[in-house]
Amino acid sequence: MVMACVDPLNIKLANPQMRLIVDGLITNLPGPYQVKLFNSVELSSANRKRFEPVTSAQVFIVDDLQHKYLLTEISPGIYETNENELTGEIGRSYYLTIKTVTGIQYESNPQRLANPGEITDLYFEFQEQPKPQFSDELKIFIDAKGVSEGDNLFRWRWTTIHKTKSNPELHTEDTPGGGVRPAPEPCSGYVYQGRLIQVGECTCCFCWSYNYSDGAFVSHNEFVSENQFNKQFLGSIPVTSMHFYDRYYIEVQQLSLTEEAYDFWNLVEKQQKGSTDIFQPNSIKIRGNIQSVTNPDEPVLGFFEVSGAAIKSLYIPESEALKPLPPIEMIPFSCLEYFKNPSNEKPFFW
Repeated sequence: MVMACVDPLNIKLANPQMRLIVDGLITNLPGPYQVKLFNSVELSSANRKRFEPVTSAQVFIVDDLQHKYLLTEISPGIYETNENELTGEIGRSYYLTIKTVTGIQYESNPQRLANPGEITDLYFEFQEQPKPQFSDELKIFIDAKGVSEGDNLFRWRWTTIHKTKSNPELHTEDTPGGGVRPAPEPCSGYVYQGRLIQVGECTCCFCWSYNYSDGAFVSHNEFVSENQFNKQFLGSIPVTSMHFYDRYYIEVQQLSLTEEAYDFWNLVEKQQKGSTDIFQPNSIKIRGNIQSVTNPDEPVLGFFEVSGAAIKSLYIPESEALKPLPPIEMIPFSCLEYFKNPSNEKPFFW
């Protein structure tokens, strides 16, 4: 009863050009520091393949006294400093130099490492979800302050870690007849020979799952007085029985920014928030601080950031959930395959 026609809209796009992407950070915290180098991929293929690493490049961090620190490629596209050779110092300036195997040279603008101030408090607000298919959450808030002399431009990021438990010895597989049979995963330390028999130690029953903030959170100094940043919202983290199975750890970092770095992260924050707004603003071309020395007209993506860092961390008590949590569910898989960003190596501070 309802009829419509569809006219195809053909849009001619310029041939995509592969661009270098740089992601690096140096702070006053002990190293090692990492710089990641990748080539961009076409938008049409971004969901089918990862960024292509830039390998075998010569990467240096240079300070304001012209000391050069060579970074070693520890995995494809990821370069790291010697942890005993370089530690950022407040008041000093640093920049990045890159030379690819094809001889193309890149360089960042010098950035001064500023005082990061401090995080004075870290706390949460429980938010219960009305629908059972969604996890309850804890909203993260901090109180922070800057320094009496300085721009006091900051961004915040956080990491959470929680211990997980799984039962890979209870893994099953389908049979040709339509049933299931025990098929313990090799890392479980069990084999099935008419019954489950333990033949070794399980290496994938307990893991530590890492979660990272994926939003850009920057200071907005027009809304503060006397350099006090009160009740800054930094996102939400899930509340489940597994998150509180053993310990639920959170670490928040306050990173000082130069004006150039602040402009970069402020635009990133605006684009992230605008992407869910019906009145989304026009897309803004976000420029980093990396330039091609060989070809000044070549666009380069990313940023090499030099920041002072202040840290606040704690173990989140289960009482923050404000309601009883059910027993953890049984997970018949390797924890290294089931959980987000897993590691079976216990953190040194756990």
